[in-house]
Amino acid sequence: MQAEAWESIDVIHNTKGEPHVLQQKVTVYTAGVTEESSGYTKPTMEHRLVPLADITQ
Repeated sequence: MQAEAWESIDVIHNTKGEPHVLQQKVTVYTAGVTEESSGYTKPTMEHRLVPLADITQ
């Protein structure tokens, strides 16, 4: 079973000094045995910048 999620990588300040979070999309693979089974992640090449205020509200 696979799912997609965003993993926060770093905090970056733009040219105005506003903090943004650099995130990378990852594919999450689960073992499928139980909901509590831990899976592993594989990073993709997709990234995004999200304002820190949007994450910490």
